[in-house]
Formats: sequence, structure tokens, C-alpha cells
Amino acid sequence: MNPEKDIHAKTTDLLDQTMDLLEGNVVEMTPQNGRGIIDQWIEQLRHSENTTGLAGSLEQLKNGLEGTGPDPAELSQLLQTMSEQARQLGVTLGPEGDLSVRIEGLAAALRTAAGQFGQA
Repeated sequence: MNPEKDIHAKTTDLLDQTMDLLEGNVVEMTPQNGRGIIDQWIEQLRHSENTTGLAGSLEQLKNGLEGTGPDPAELSQLLQTMSEQARQLGVTLGPEGDLSVRIEGLAAALRTAAGQFGQA
């Protein structure tokens, strides 16, 4: 087995799951909707030096969702930060393969979700 190929496949699957989740109205979701996928992303992102900032933001998101109730303004700001981190990651990856395009799509979906929470 090729570990790099396995990581790419896992990342692609997580991107698909995340995009499916973000395509809905995120404001109406319960914190439980995202916990499992957040844990999977944190585990996946710990493998690369380029993604530690994004992993840290996901930890903050997870902690915010586990509290007494997420503050919409804080979630909006955090999702905006994560959007920018994802966009920068896509730039770092460069134009090769489909991952950078998919990550840019994720960045756009995170910006949209941030806007939904900003209006909540």
C-alpha cells in the first residue's frame, strides 16, 4: 500500500463529506452533525506541517460546539478564518491534481457558512 495515496483518498472522502454537510443550512444544524467529521479532519491534518493552523482552528470549532451553545458571531469569525486557511492551503498545493480545486471549493463553502452564522 502507498501511504501517500491512502492519505489522498482519505482527504478526498473527507472533502466530499464536508461539502455535503456544508451545502445545507449550517445555522440549523446541531453540534452533533459535525463532531465526527471534525475529529476525522483533525486526525488527518495533524500529518502535515502545512495544516497545523487549520487543525488548531478545527479544535477551536469542536470546543465551541461542545460548550453551552455556540455563539453565532464567534462561529462566523472562526469559519471565516478557516476559509482563509483552506484557501492558503489550496495555493500552497499548487495547480496539480484536483485537490487544490476541491480545497478552494471548501474555502468558498466555509465563507458561505460564515456568512450564514453572521446573519443568525
